[in-house]
Amino acid sequence: MAKKKSAYVVVFKVALWYSFILGGFAAYTNWLPQIRGDAPEAAEAIDVNNITPDELKVMGESIIFGSNDPLGVLAKGEGPIGKGQCPLCHRFFMEQKADRCPNLLALPKPDVDDPLLKLTEEARSHERVKESRYEEFKELHKDGEKNSGIVPHAETGGQYLIESEYCPNCFVVMGFGLKGTNDTVSPMPIINKPPILLADTEIVAVVSYLQTRDGDMNLWTAKDSWEEYWGRELVSEAGEEEEVAPVAAGPPVALGSETPEQIVQKMTCFACHKIPGISIATTGMIGPLLIEGTNSPNRIKSAEYKKAVKDGKAHATTARGYVIESIMDPGAFIVPGFADDMLKDFKHKFTVSGLDVLVDHLMAQTVETAIADGLDRLPNEKEGSILPPSGEAKLDTGKPLTNGAG
Repeated sequence: MAKKKSAYVVVFKVALWYSFILGGFAAYTNWLPQIRGDAPEAAEAIDVNNITPDELKVMGESIIFGSNDPLGVLAKGEGPIGKGQCPLCHRFFMEQKADRCPNLLALPKPDVDDPLLKLTEEARSHERVKESRYEEFKELHKDGEKNSGIVPHAETGGQYLIESEYCPNCFVVMGFGLKGTNDTVSPMPIINKPPILLADTEIVAVVSYLQTRDGDMNLWTAKDSWEEYWGRELVSEAGEEEEVAPVAAGPPVALGSETPEQIVQKMTCFACHKIPGISIATTGMIGPLLIEGTNSPNRIKSAEYKKAVKDGKAHATTARGYVIESIMDPGAFIVPGFADDMLKDFKHKFTVSGLDVLVDHLMAQTVETAIADGLDRLPNEKEGSILPPSGEAKLDTGKPLTNGAG
């Protein structure tokens, strides 16, 4: 009888143990981000003759933030980043840290000295075209800005907002240009070109949001301003779905089955960084050049990193560990010359295998692969240019511009 009872106890314990294990696996799989196999994100097809300004505003909000509740996304500690990528550089809410480009806060800020920062972006846009500095940019690019071919010619605030999307270098706010360019080169990408590739109607939607986010729909001029600026009628684009890069939509989670290029696009790394071997990551002007086969061994041995370790912020002990840490915990160590404004929610956006794919690619990049791709470090990277003197690009135009109002 005692042996029979003992056998029941063993069976019960084994069953309990298996239930515990299965429960643990079930909880873990439910905790992991759920992935959808949706179609690639495409340009929104709209009838520009029938859509209302309010509908365009809502559409613009979604393009900018990827949500129509950006404050709710921020409250969860995540970055509200939509197709347009705007919040990576512009500050729309006090809760954000982004300061790479001029602030786009909705409400006036009376606690600053700059009179233009006391205005909403809609009101500020009308003042930009009146500045003597804008006239200087018109002269600077009288033969066409080299990246867009556009000659600055905005006459109204609405036209200025339109122009800034297609030609960020047509006017650079003082203090927000790339280092070494005399504030004549903007870090902002051209929004209607790859990899962001917003359609004309989507840009009008973004401007609609900027003009009316304070609730005053009487300020809306986006469609008329677009047509006045370009001298033609705005029409809905057709077939834009085929122009969008083939990266799966849905929750932005990096998977091991994806290529490094797909992961870089999904995680928006291209918006800030230049990365050899990634076709869409050749224009980033905000973060360091990601040649981690060269960078990471040196960074982890640097006095700055050792101090971060001593202060209990950084913990990597290998070059690969440093790269992983820089993605999962970007605030642990800030590369000298850069700000602590990288998104902090990537630890929720990578599977283990997806992280390995990206890290493997970054670790394979060196000075040699960057030179082969024609890429160079930014002026604010303390290591300096990797190009030989004859190949260095001179960013500074050499033409002084007045400070003007920022």
